[in-house]
Amino acid sequence: MLASKHFQIVRDATDDWFDPILNADTELFVDPFLIFKDTNEFWRRAHDRIIGHFNLAFQLIAEGNRDPNTLSYKKAIDLLIFTEPKELCLGYTNKGTAGAGSGREYAQRIAVAIVEAIVRGIAHPRHFEELGILNEGIGSDRISDATCTILKHRLVEYTQQVAQRHGIPLAEHRLYAARFDEQRQRWETPVVTLPSNPHTSGPLLLVPERFLKDLPTLNSDDWWTYYENEQLRTDLNYEILHRVDKSTIVATARAHPDLVRKWTEDREGKSAVPYDLANDPKGAWQWDQATLQFASTNPLQLPTAQSATDFADVIGLVVKQFRLFVEEQGGWELLWDSSGKDKPERAAQLLFRGIAQHYCKANNISLDPEVNLGRGPVDFKFSSGYSDRAHLEIKKFHNGKFWNGLEAQLPSYMKSDEVSDGWFIAFVGSGNSGTRIPEILARSGAAGKTSSKFR
Repeated sequence: MLASKHFQIVRDATDDWFDPILNADTELFVDPFLIFKDTNEFWRRAHDRIIGHFNLAFQLIAEGNRDPNTLSYKKAIDLLIFTEPKELCLGYTNKGTAGAGSGREYAQRIAVAIVEAIVRGIAHPRHFEELGILNEGIGSDRISDATCTILKHRLVEYTQQVAQRHGIPLAEHRLYAARFDEQRQRWETPVVTLPSNPHTSGPLLLVPERFLKDLPTLNSDDWWTYYENEQLRTDLNYEILHRVDKSTIVATARAHPDLVRKWTEDREGKSAVPYDLANDPKGAWQWDQATLQFASTNPLQLPTAQSATDFADVIGLVVKQFRLFVEEQGGWELLWDSSGKDKPERAAQLLFRGIAQHYCKANNISLDPEVNLGRGPVDFKFSSGYSDRAHLEIKKFHNGKFWNGLEAQLPSYMKSDEVSDGWFIAFVGSGNSGTRIPEILARSGAAGKTSSKFR
């Protein structure tokens, strides 16, 4: 459910805040580069606050001669502990809104990146996202975590302003990093008044939607493209690597700190565009309201599961309802963007989650997305007690791992989790891939023979 629905808010032109899904993280991030570009007086100096925080960490690490055993280096680690601000309901998590966050391990990775930057001649960050190019463990989620932690006091004030304008009730909550002790140089956890998230009973923070992106403006893939272009200008024999891993990108960035800084400065002169929520090209947000509306107008009377057979029948009805939504009730429109390009496979998975969670909850069946079973994560796991369990995988046909998912991945997960019922949902487009449906049916039938009940 969206926050606006829960608090019965009628949005107007002054409402520039992102309307979060309260019981699930939206897979978007706060991009500090967008904050850097913002002209609003309230946020104008926010980016300076971020850079100032990292400059302090640079100074402490330099004072300790880059030695992890020195007091100043350890103090810098304390400055760099950025826990995931789950109060925003953003980012990548497996369940609900409780992610793993950063913690001390990631603080140490950031410190290593700072050491590497100092060694390569970068005395202070122009944009701290540069550190993510110098370390494999610093991705878009960690950049967002750091941004929101450092600016949490501003997010608190911003949320309180929205709450006051709409009469949203506030409650007292302890909030990590809501204040920074400048004298002791450490985060504090004061009591603040904020709206409460009914699904977590914890505080809710809001953020301007214009600060959100699916990837930061300054990211490793963009840096690599920039590097390739620079090489092409000077070396016509350079062989472009179209597919490289993060370790190669990091090693190259460390070898060319001058190009990293040039790339950063080049991006400063270009416009930065926030995520298009109206078009939702990744399918990250619109699924919640669309599936809620469908489930509300298409109630499904599910039989109470009394046996394993009944349990499987219930899951089968949920899958059938999902197919109805996609094929006959316009759900397919959420799988294509306004330019006619199909959205990522993740969009289909989120659509299924939205449909299934409403019907499963009504029938006391647990639906857990992305459960790691040791050999990898299964897309969905259904359970009712211990004995009644089932798995479900969703794959788009043009996914390079489609046949492996059908014939090996799902049967393997079912075997390792001692599950006898499994479903495989294939999304096939209307082009040439549509002619492969008979093959999909034949090979799925063959795969089903290797599992107890593979549907």
